[in-house]
Amino acid sequence: IIIKRATMANLLVVAVVATHGEERLELLLNRSLPSVNKQSRPVDLVVVVSDNDPVSNFLEREDIESCFDGTSKDKVRFLQNERTSRMSSTGNWNTGILEALSTFGGDCWVAILDEDDEWHESHVETCLKSSTSQECQWVVSGIVRMGKTGKSKDPIPDLIPIAKDFFTTNPGVQGSNLFVRCEALLKAGLFDEKLSSTTDRDLCIRLSDILHDVDSSFASTGKTLSFTMPIPSGRGFLSMDHQPRSKD
Repeated sequence: IIIKRATMANLLVVAVVATHGEERLELLLNRSLPSVNKQSRPVDLVVVVSDNDPVSNFLEREDIESCFDGTSKDKVRFLQNERTSRMSSTGNWNTGILEALSTFGGDCWVAILDEDDEWHESHVETCLKSSTSQECQWVVSGIVRMGKTGKSKDPIPDLIPIAKDFFTTNPGVQGSNLFVRCEALLKAGLFDEKLSSTTDRDLCIRLSDILHDVDSSFASTGKTLSFTMPIPSGRGFLSMDHQPRSKD
């Protein structure tokens, strides 16, 4: 794999968000996309890929654009998944990654975000700062799991995980804290659209295999920057400061 040293000025970041189901629409519009909009270092492109029936019309481009300020709306692309449907959104993710490739090329960064998760406002900026000091292909930050009985933090790896880490432990990497060069995702084979679960772990195993012996290919921010939360029922959503969020 060819690794190029980059500077902060020419690094391009694409946020890829997958969505499916009307029941998750409020999560997408009130939690996930607003956290992309609030980034201290704005992303260069937002690709939202829908797995919904296009005839349903319950999610429109205008709904997505309403989550963004000013000229940021021009960075939004709303695509219909025409690859594999369902299967843990693997078709959605791959559609978004290939859109990033066709727009900016293999050197851009792809930042994955689940529709029911959110990023800390410094997520993109911190990942980029961690990557520019190294010839880096993969940056990992920590993730907090919010539950009914409290919160728990996944470990933040400081070294590149190896395959056995994913088989025997939780190395602290999943969809919403994946920050990877597009070229590396392509070389790893993208998400496996035949798998119905553990798709992020499967991809990470393949990333580990191709990058493990490449010097400076992996970086850790050492910070917790992603938040994954349960889907509430009939109540306001939890924000990052644990306060109920208005549904308005």
